[in-house]
Amino acid sequence: MILTDSSSSVAKRPSVVGWKTFGHTAAIRLLTKSFETNRLAHAYLITGPEKVGKRTLALDMACMVNTEPVADMFGQSADIDLSKSHQAKRIRAGIHSDVEVIDPTTEVPAPTRESSKTTISIEHIRQIVISGSLTKPFEGMKKVFILDGAHRMVRQAETSLLKILEEAPDSVLIVLTSPTTEALSETIVSRCQLLELRPVEPQVIESKLIEEFGADEAQARLLSRLARGSPGWAIDAINDPTIIDAHNQAILRFAEIVTGSIEVRFRYARQTAGQFWRDRMAVFYEIERWIEWWRDVAMMRHKLIDNIINVEWVDLFSEIATEITEEQISAAVTAIENARHALEANAVPQLTLEVMMLDLPWADPAKIPSLNPESGDES
Repeated sequence: MILTDSSSSVAKRPSVVGWKTFGHTAAIRLLTKSFETNRLAHAYLITGPEKVGKRTLALDMACMVNTEPVADMFGQSADIDLSKSHQAKRIRAGIHSDVEVIDPTTEVPAPTRESSKTTISIEHIRQIVISGSLTKPFEGMKKVFILDGAHRMVRQAETSLLKILEEAPDSVLIVLTSPTTEALSETIVSRCQLLELRPVEPQVIESKLIEEFGADEAQARLLSRLARGSPGWAIDAINDPTIIDAHNQAILRFAEIVTGSIEVRFRYARQTAGQFWRDRMAVFYEIERWIEWWRDVAMMRHKLIDNIINVEWVDLFSEIATEITEEQISAAVTAIENARHALEANAVPQLTLEVMMLDLPWADPAKIPSLNPESGDES
């Protein structure tokens, strides 16, 4: 599993700088040290929340193993700079012949009924990873295969991947990403070196948004708070203002459901179940939004305004908190988590979401003026 020099002493390589990844100092330090001492593993598993930086780190690793240091005027090798490397630019542009990023949307030459846009099939593994690993690197120094969303492999694909994990040549690096280790088989996890990415501190995200993405202080502060530790979300939101609009619409949507009739709740369950078949990850993200929403209600229930994530909606959360008990808030979060676990276990989506809707508490819309601001003007 570990690449080592045949000599008794391990020659130290140049240091690696210019990482696109930020906020994950421990992971960068470990990879840099392993690379400098020529002790990289053949396979890595990167885990962490959505948009926390798993794919960015995987691409940085591909850049690292394919970038050679440039000698200075004295013939000595300088640091490997991933921000200036020609190989790195080609890798990040998706045009490097030795680096393959595989996810459920990746096309395979001969798709079968098993192939879909929601799973990584056995064809992905056989025709891309296994076949690709049999050839030598063409323009770089290593063949790199990144399975982005490896937890979405079908069982046959996992079995096929095990073969290459056990027999991968030294010229191949395999990087898997997944939300958790539990989402993959223990056999797969045991054959990879684990890199766990934690949510990034809001201050780190805020500084990066200002320094590298041109955000003003107010915008950076807002996005870093709403990102919940996921830099990728904040960066996407800078480039696409509709992301914030969708976020605000979700807050209102949840409030309307909590104050709505059973018909409103079941319509939501039916529409969300339909979306589940088209985009599973969007529905799981919606569930995470639900949990965040109830967290803010709980914070307002205890008057902890400084801990609110969505401070722009403090009045709405305050009004709902006065109508919902602590026990009901706890029961709502439990219902949502139960629905998430059921969907992950391939339960029937519409039935699962209908049960979740039935388990959510109800608040009187007449006592939530933020949902109907015009009502206060009526005499």
